[in-house]
Amino acid sequence: NSDSIDSYLKDAELFVEIFKYLPAFDVHKRVKIVSKTWFQRAKDDYLWMHLCEPYWPKIVLNRTLIRKYKSWTSMFLRKPHVNFDGIYVYEKAYWKTAILTDKFTLERKAVKCAYYRYLRFFPNGRVLYALVNLEPRRMISQIYSGSSKVHDGMYKVRKGIVLVRAHLGYMKMSMKLKIYNRKGGFGRMRIESLEGTDPKNGEKTSFPVDNEPFLFQRVTVMK
Repeated sequence: NSDSIDSYLKDAELFVEIFKYLPAFDVHKRVKIVSKTWFQRAKDDYLWMHLCEPYWPKIVLNRTLIRKYKSWTSMFLRKPHVNFDGIYVYEKAYWKTAILTDKFTLERKAVKCAYYRYLRFFPNGRVLYALVNLEPRRMISQIYSGSSKVHDGMYKVRKGIVLVRAHLGYMKMSMKLKIYNRKGGFGRMRIESLEGTDPKNGEKTSFPVDNEPFLFQRVTVMK
């Protein structure tokens, strides 16, 4: 019951100490609608300074709010970043011709297929990457629990561009992505370039990219 919690947490600092451990998305979208008190506490800019820390630790450590944003809340909502509380999913669908036969007939049939790319980002610059033909309902749990299909890598974010590097065993992969704001949550990214390097001879290969975006899927149970 939010009223009993409100009466117990009369000190605004206690709200900050609790809310700062929630995903920023939940504070912005969900906490606000619980009660009038929570609505006011969720707008506390001191709270949002803490919520910004995983994304821009150096800025928060030095308390050097970027002037054009005017508040920590504004910076979080406007400054491009990757999300940590879920998975970015890329789906590429295509059609194949399958041949179906029995004793008396031979039939050609178009079958829809798909492959997927997955990215999971961490605050410390680590990223998990997978390129598989498993759809999200089957693959996301494997990313959180660990799987040989998932590869470790590192990433950097600069001026709305994400640079991802991962070692796939047979190839060192480099991917450049552009971040787009999706419903106030930076939940869309598009591949701008994709390159592989042969670990044995250093030969580089550029791969074609298309318009399918990575879309963010929030995962509520974290491991």
